[in-house]
Amino acid sequence: MIEITTYAMEAPCRIAFLSDTHNNKWEPIAKATQSVRPDVICIAGDIFGGNRRSSVAEQKNILPLLRACCDMAPVFCSIGNHEWFMTPEDMDVIRGLGVCLLDNDWTEWQGAGRGADQGMIIGGFTSELTQSSRICRARGESFHFLDLTEEMNGWLDGFEAQEGYKLLLCHHPEYYPKYLEGRGLDLVLSGHAHGGQWRFFGRGVLSPGQGLFPKLTSGIHGNMVISRGLSNGTIVPRINNPLEVICIE
Repeated sequence: MIEITTYAMEAPCRIAFLSDTHNNKWEPIAKATQSVRPDVICIAGDIFGGNRRSSVAEQKNILPLLRACCDMAPVFCSIGNHEWFMTPEDMDVIRGLGVCLLDNDWTEWQGAGRGADQGMIIGGFTSELTQSSRICRARGESFHFLDLTEEMNGWLDGFEAQEGYKLLLCHHPEYYPKYLEGRGLDLVLSGHAHGGQWRFFGRGVLSPGQGLFPKLTSGIHGNMVISRGLSNGTIVPRINNPLEVICIE
């Protein structure tokens, strides 16, 4: 079952927010997204499933889902940690569908349709794991995490300086206190935590990057909205934690 969660926030249009699809069956996700009747669709990373190298075409649910979304509304997507093996050719295929795939950069969307009376500056914050993996491969090195703080802050400074409503897709909610809190951004959309995998009394139990009893797994935190995601994405089962499409209006 996919739950539709609606938040009333100061946004220039109706946004369908997806995260962590992980190559899950595309038809139910597309149906739930269509029910939101979005002006724009934002996907905060981890469209790839598994950890083994395979092309975007070999992961059979990704392209049909993105095609279906592009038939509904403009689609903007950032890059998560499960895209660590995504190649430039994969990125070209995704962009060829009409998806605006944002890789530590931003674009201006002018808005169209019901309620979209003003545009947005939409940015995509790429996972540090994915960036480190790319750089190590290019250097012919074994994978290791690199210190990307200067690079991250540099492009974020440029994004923050743009005029207009600024929406940032940032797969990792744990980046919020490290990089984003206090910046002049209007809305941050994150996922990654899968709702904490097991949820009891409205709290998640475990999240990568945050450990046990994480604080940032779901809901609204300052100007950040966190999705519980649209796939399990791990061998650990979800308990009291339905899949989620978020509607922001």
